[in-house]
Amino acid sequence: MIFSLWLRPAWSQEMTVWVVDPHTKVFRDSLPPSAPAKAEEATKPTQPGQQSQPSQATGAIQLRAARNEYEPAQIAIRSSKPLQGVHVELGPLRHEDGQSSIGAEHLRWDFVGYIPIPKNTPHAEGLQIQKAPFEAPDPLLADRTKDIPADQTQPVWITLYVPKEAKPGLYHGQVTVVAGQLRVETPIQLRVDPFVLPDDRHVWVTNWFNLPNIAKAHQVEVWSDGFWKVLAKYAQNMAEHRQNVVLAPWTLIDLVREENGQLSFDFSRFDRFVEVFEKAGVAGRLEITHVGHGQKGWGSPVVLSRPSALDRKTGKHITLEPQEGLRPLLAALEKHLAERGWLEKSMIHVGDEPILTNLASWREASAFVHQSAPRLRRIEAIETIDCSGFLEIWVPQVSHFERWRTAYETHRPHAELWYYICCNPHGSHYPNRFLDYPLSSVRVLHWINFTERLAGYLHWGWNFWGANPFGPPNDQLPPGDTHVVYPGPEGPLNSLRWEIQRESLEDFEYLQLLADKTAKLRQQLGQKAEWLHPERTAMELARQVVPAITQWERDPARIMAVRAQVADEILALESPPLLLVQIEPPAGSTLYGEPIALEVLGLTEPGAEVKVNGHRVEVGPDGRFIARPTPLRPAGQVRIEANHQGKTKTIVKQFTLRP
Repeated sequence: MIFSLWLRPAWSQEMTVWVVDPHTKVFRDSLPPSAPAKAEEATKPTQPGQQSQPSQATGAIQLRAARNEYEPAQIAIRSSKPLQGVHVELGPLRHEDGQSSIGAEHLRWDFVGYIPIPKNTPHAEGLQIQKAPFEAPDPLLADRTKDIPADQTQPVWITLYVPKEAKPGLYHGQVTVVAGQLRVETPIQLRVDPFVLPDDRHVWVTNWFNLPNIAKAHQVEVWSDGFWKVLAKYAQNMAEHRQNVVLAPWTLIDLVREENGQLSFDFSRFDRFVEVFEKAGVAGRLEITHVGHGQKGWGSPVVLSRPSALDRKTGKHITLEPQEGLRPLLAALEKHLAERGWLEKSMIHVGDEPILTNLASWREASAFVHQSAPRLRRIEAIETIDCSGFLEIWVPQVSHFERWRTAYETHRPHAELWYYICCNPHGSHYPNRFLDYPLSSVRVLHWINFTERLAGYLHWGWNFWGANPFGPPNDQLPPGDTHVVYPGPEGPLNSLRWEIQRESLEDFEYLQLLADKTAKLRQQLGQKAEWLHPERTAMELARQVVPAITQWERDPARIMAVRAQVADEILALESPPLLLVQIEPPAGSTLYGEPIALEVLGLTEPGAEVKVNGHRVEVGPDGRFIARPTPLRPAGQVRIEANHQGKTKTIVKQFTLRP
């Protein structure tokens, strides 16, 4: 968690280094802050979704993280003279106790590269960080040294991983930029919270990926030994970024029509593929690729695939009709998944993005799949509202979910709901991960999962780069839609967007951890806490970042402030005195008119003194209390304070008041 973001620069006589909020895209002509911003300037962002400059600078990178969490930082380098052979040095972070440390192997740095943007995302003037043409910072390059021309700014991305066993408390270190005899040091301060971010992922995440692109980028043949080795590196990268669903092609299953006319199935290549991602920690679910497609492209009637099989008699490959080839393949696949213990975590696509005009044919194809493999759940990115009876995992585009919410919510009792984004939605209202959008639009993606109770996220474009992955984006799509990783010398290179998406997934885990810890405490307290909704506080905080899908928080400083509150709430659950509060209506609500009355239910230590907005309230023998306060004006706050055995805890619930 970044506290100090735009900071007073450090400099030698010929090189300036300054700290930048990692959500800020640094351009080649970005300048260091020459002085702290004036108070009236502190609320004015310099680009959409970019943090405002704080009114006072602190001169250091300041981070806060849980254990088992990644945390980014960013610095920028500039000189009035050319700099040769610039590189960065990172050492261990030392604990305040003088004994413990986080080793240098848990820190890395990368130069940020640029992608030329010849045209902007259409109809997105309210979100565009710059008007095209321009160069967008994004790839984290493999270069370990770099020459920086005079009067040109070069950003550097820093990634810190806090091990599970790290000792809580304050750590100090430094990042050093070296250019020949020039050395500029910037302090790093890290606060490690005592709680551990769980290894278990609580939201499903899939990014579809292109296998031939991996092979071509690394000059290996698909399915060669070299390919399997590099594929494992791509799988590891997914796992490090909390992806937990792998797209598994059913076409990896080899079919043979034996001399007696019977079909046999060789799952060895399919199994090896799944095992690579299982070993990396990605295959929490298997997402089997589509068995159908639009006959004449998107929106046309869905037809089922005709598998290819080796004819043992002739030694030639033949094409089988769906009834002859696909039906027995699906049945065999279901049986094989069960034998391998994979069936419960498997799901299969029918035909991508059904819409109202081809829904009837899609339903026929879905029925075919279900009849062939009745225990295999179906998943689909959908552009329509009624797949009832033909789909188990519904993945509407986020804009459709927002607009057709009432229809989708009626299916929630018997469907698992996700959402997806792709080249759509675009414009100035919905978040997406396009190159000309601010990084705050990526940061909020998985807050949406929490606020809307959507169990998963899908995107089609993880590595669907074109001939030049670092060149101008596909001009038929919004810039950056095709990929968020880049090919490196030995494996994938990360991007600013991919790094920030991991931050968003960690944000989700913070919110879920708060809800889970509250649920556990509620269970321990028994009947006297039965009124407590475990998700309420986490949801109130999440709604500060995403009040609605089209009303997400653009300012990363405010996003980070809320995440700090989530961390504080997690810690407060485990510190005395006990204080649990639930308020109606929920905190964050906008309240109109007069009079305004709120209902407060609370639980504290028996014998504690409790005040609500400064007024003492009665505490029952079991620690329960109630209150009916009016929010304090003009702040719109309700303050609940408990004091017990010399220790005090305060909870503040915030409302917006309107005449």
